[in-house]
Amino acid sequence: MTKYLVTGAAGFIGANYVHHLLQQEADTDVIAVDYLGFAANEANLDAVMDRIVFHKVDISDFEAMAALYRRHRPDYVINFAAESHNDRAILGPSEFMRSNALGAQVMLECSRLYPVKSHVHVSTIEVYGELPAERPYFTERSPLNAKTPYSAAKAAGDQMVRAYMSTYPNMNIRLTHCANNYGPFQHPEKLIPLAIAKVLRGRKVPLYGDGLQSRDWLHVADHCNAVHRVLLAELDPIHPDAATDPGRLPIFDISSRNEVTNQEIVHGIITALGRHPEEWIEYIPDRPNHDRRYVIEPTKIETELGWYPTRDFRSTLRQTVEWYVDNRDWWERIISKTGEPGFDWSQPLGSTAV
Repeated sequence: MTKYLVTGAAGFIGANYVHHLLQQEADTDVIAVDYLGFAANEANLDAVMDRIVFHKVDISDFEAMAALYRRHRPDYVINFAAESHNDRAILGPSEFMRSNALGAQVMLECSRLYPVKSHVHVSTIEVYGELPAERPYFTERSPLNAKTPYSAAKAAGDQMVRAYMSTYPNMNIRLTHCANNYGPFQHPEKLIPLAIAKVLRGRKVPLYGDGLQSRDWLHVADHCNAVHRVLLAELDPIHPDAATDPGRLPIFDISSRNEVTNQEIVHGIITALGRHPEEWIEYIPDRPNHDRRYVIEPTKIETELGWYPTRDFRSTLRQTVEWYVDNRDWWERIISKTGEPGFDWSQPLGSTAV
């Protein structure tokens, strides 16, 4: 029976991947790992908890992770574990460096010492930084130019992944960067669930700055399909030219080519909830060092692995709104535990919720 070790399994994308994996491969063992930090929620796995083995472990703890590898001997490893998100990283960057950089290295080292068939490290579009006005998109060849504590910590993890790829080419490591995800189980501090929760609780939706920050949006189910495709793909050995051309490394950027502004997102949500956007939006001070625009190009994963997104943005955004309407108890429990979502950057360090 195939064994999958999934870290960050109680987070938004990790939990969706666990559900996806069990739907696609009924006869499989899933070892789910999460240290249950701020953005994690063990309830995300309630529906499948009887079909997985769950461990509360911090991936930056080498001895604990090595013990899990020795105990379970996984065939495949998928590392979703990461501290999130940008706002919280501004308030406490050290914790992000531990999980997103050191944690990445610990996972790689465990897969080196206890070999697996393949190891996927899941990263983010944000490691590329802000897209210059003269460029239409980033690609796998784009330099890492992270500009926030969160994305810099993720970029540090990326650099370690690339180093292991080139130094230990037989390890079969793969790296992915994804566009902004949306869908079920996303923490209510993130834009889409935050907007839904605010309106349903009778509050205006806070938008940073002018709300025209532009992002590339990808449904989490399409992302999970892509990650699984990357994990199982038969790839050629790393080409010698990869030493100077990162596009030759097994790196895959995952996008649905769907660029939308934050303002457009919020307008769509408020309209889906039967309200008038102009009555439900509050423009607030922008957060420090906020990326204006970033978009990635998925040609490589399309041409080399045959992956394409299948979810239409507008219809799945409505479905996502419906999921949060139908699962109000789920996100209200999170808010009661973590506090009112949102930050007021007009205050020192953005410490006041909005």
